[in-house]
Amino acid sequence: MKSFCKSVVFSFVVIASMASCDPAKEFEVELKSIDSCLTELNKIDSLFKGIEFDSLTLMVEHVNLNEDLMRQYYVSDTIDMTLGSYMNSCKGIRKSIKNLNITKKEFEEEIAAINLQLNNLKADILNGIYDKKQISEYLLAEKDALNKLNLSFMEFYNNQEAQKGVYYICVPVVDEYVKSLNIPDADSLQ
Repeated sequence: MKSFCKSVVFSFVVIASMASCDPAKEFEVELKSIDSCLTELNKIDSLFKGIEFDSLTLMVEHVNLNEDLMRQYYVSDTIDMTLGSYMNSCKGIRKSIKNLNITKKEFEEEIAAINLQLNNLKADILNGIYDKKQISEYLLAEKDALNKLNLSFMEFYNNQEAQKGVYYICVPVVDEYVKSLNIPDADSLQ
């Protein structure tokens, strides 16, 4: 009977120690933090995929064309204040939304890289590859990368949203000025 009790106690200790070595339980807080980061990253990715980069490119090209035409054909000794204001607003579009292909590629790559890193970290934790200190260091690095991405992306996102609003208000007015310059084939240029 004594050996049976020892056997039961030993089995209980082995089972308890195995349960405490389960990485999913041991690093539950860290895994939840990774899932939270992945959720935030998915929100960024969803906003990113909703940006119409082709439309932004066309907006900038339209603004550039209007500026070129105004430089070529608008001759006056005084500048109409309303036109000047709208042209400055249009210039803001051109200056703040540039290098769109590069910007798009950089955000795509950064979103994919952080996604891969977070998923790899999660898998490595579940496979028991890292100790608590390593997990803390890697998770901190990934959270830092995600925060940097979030800041830069949201700045770009909010800017392009604001510039679209400016475009739809200002460019039609500038278009009318361009048409009034009697430029040959001006209608086909826009």
